[in-house]
Amino acid sequence: MRLTMIAVLAVTALAAAGCADTTAEENAADDARDKAKQVGNAMYGTRLVKADDIGHHIADLKDVEVLKVSGAGTGDPRGVRVTVRLSGIAQRSEGLFHGPGRVTADRCFELVFDGGPGEWNTFPPRTPCPTGTPLTFAPWPEAPPISVARIEQALPKVNTLPSGRGVEEKDVRAALAKLGLHPAIRIETEAESDFAVGVALVTGLAPPGESRCVLARVVPGKTKAWLPSPAEAGQGCNAHTALGIGR
Repeated sequence: MRLTMIAVLAVTALAAAGCADTTAEENAADDARDKAKQVGNAMYGTRLVKADDIGHHIADLKDVEVLKVSGAGTGDPRGVRVTVRLSGIAQRSEGLFHGPGRVTADRCFELVFDGGPGEWNTFPPRTPCPTGTPLTFAPWPEAPPISVARIEQALPKVNTLPSGRGVEEKDVRAALAKLGLHPAIRIETEAESDFAVGVALVTGLAPPGESRCVLARVVPGKTKAWLPSPAEAGQGCNAHTALGIGR
């Protein structure tokens, strides 16, 4: 009887450990899926047409690996299809036979660009990961300076909103997409509930002495774009910095 009880307890402990590992792996896979959605949002409204430009732009995003780009451009019947690999991360709780740790799940997803604005906050379908190393791209050609006035002129269009509706991140991105900015200029946005959207436009390839970063903040009825001061630039040229300044 004693041996039987010990065996039952051992099996139960092993099952619990297995469930904990499975849960952590599922959470990591969900994290990868969420990151794929963020990649889609980061490309929302893009006016890029060439497949190589689209793949390059996605590869410039943090922690994203581009494994495959198919199609010549968004005018192709099947559009441009980009396969990305993302690493999802989750924490595994301490178990009977192991300590706490980090679980990583690599997943691949396919994004499709057909010349339309795309979908906002949707999950791209998962796809098998191609073999081989991530693609590399030639450096972007030198970009023109980023015009603060041009950015500020475009952004107020998202402030003409129906009564009771706040600022939406997708509207900000759609307005900026209409400018047809140089592909080397990266657009970052971050929403603060529905009350404000921070914007950062940055390029490391501007002519010497020209602006490489423009920040903007959109709130209902008020939009401001500006060149960051040295103190602001020290916080990083990113949308979070733009949100926190609150001009």
